[in-house]
Amino acid sequence: METTQQPPGPSKKKRTVSISTVLILVLAAIAGVAYYVGTPASLPPANATSDAACPTLGVQIVIPQGVGSNESIRFEPPTLTVVVGVNNTVTWNDQDTTAAHNVISVSVPPNGVQWYFDGMSGGNIYCVTLTAPGTYTYEVFLSQIVEGTIIVKT
Repeated sequence: METTQQPPGPSKKKRTVSISTVLILVLAAIAGVAYYVGTPASLPPANATSDAACPTLGVQIVIPQGVGSNESIRFEPPTLTVVVGVNNTVTWNDQDTTAAHNVISVSVPPNGVQWYFDGMSGGNIYCVTLTAPGTYTYEVFLSQIVEGTIIVKT
């Protein structure tokens, strides 16, 4: 009669993982990725300033009244072109009293300034001086995302 011997060492047991455990792990991974992607990075204000330090004349982007409650209202203008050394300090003039706004740079060209204006509300003015040529995109999160673009030329 022939016998089979098991190799020396601990016996191998089959592990079973329940479907609910796999599902929980997958959902946790998806939630982690969604949190990471949806959370803006902590951005320094760079050379962004507010209120009195901003020039009274120059290029302005208006956050119009009602943008916090009306999805059809956008930044004015939605796209802006400026020239370094001529008009490259951009001022956001918040005229909307319906909601606080967080205006954040989304993409900037190499060596470009990033900004994050936190808690803007009606009457606030923030500005940033852009010296790196290229295309900057920014947005504000409300019940919808309102986007804008600044093109900087030399």
